[in-house]
Amino acid sequence: MPEPRYVLAPTHLHGDVFGWQLNRRGRFLDCHETFVAENFDRDVEAAMDWAEQIIGTRQDWRHTRVGGPEQWIAADTEDTGKPRAVKSQAVDTSAVRALRPGTLVVAIGPGGSGKSTYADDAFCTEAAIEEVLCLDNLRHEIGGDAGDQSVTPAAVERQNALLETHLSTGTTVFLDSTNVEAHIRAELVERARRHGRPIVALRFLPPLDTCRARNSERPANRRVPDDVLAWQHSLALAATPKALLAEGFTAAHDIVTPL
Repeated sequence: MPEPRYVLAPTHLHGDVFGWQLNRRGRFLDCHETFVAENFDRDVEAAMDWAEQIIGTRQDWRHTRVGGPEQWIAADTEDTGKPRAVKSQAVDTSAVRALRPGTLVVAIGPGGSGKSTYADDAFCTEAAIEEVLCLDNLRHEIGGDAGDQSVTPAAVERQNALLETHLSTGTTVFLDSTNVEAHIRAELVERARRHGRPIVALRFLPPLDTCRARNSERPANRRVPDDVLAWQHSLALAATPKALLAEGFTAAHDIVTPL
């Protein structure tokens, strides 16, 4: 029997947090907190759906305890010769379809994780998003170069001034920057709280190799150094939806983008 390409298994993530881990041929691909804590069968179904969104195709999951702990294994067309129904590769913007007016939407994720692509789709297709604040765009406006890190302090100052205006006028705004550091998010939560606005976190966390591949395709002046990218990814990994709710976010969602 060929080795399964994908293995989905419940796992202990960190502290008292449990969830799911997806592996491909023995290599870690992604993980997620428990979906439905009070009902294991529904949790399994939700985990399968999450895994298939990452894989990009429907899978024939088979439950097993052979050789170790409980897990679900899957083989795709390459292993079985059976065609699978391919899921849509469009970005799912359902998390922003029913936002309350005046919501601050905060993207959280490393470089190359799909934040800007999502922001563009959300702005173009969902009436809920009225403005997008992108740090790269502000750097370009100020210094003529989106990758010029020397103007980042000025760009952040400009971002915060615009954010204050949008929050005070009740504009629904999408903040397109990494926001992987907890102290940055704390400032945003406090800013939204002062204005009485909801604040929603969207975490973007594809595999690090995917971020690296996307990063390598960027112009040289906009590439994130590999060590910085790995650091951003590790911080985003720690910013689970449960942790983000504890930080004061009104809601928190994991966003799956096409690989």
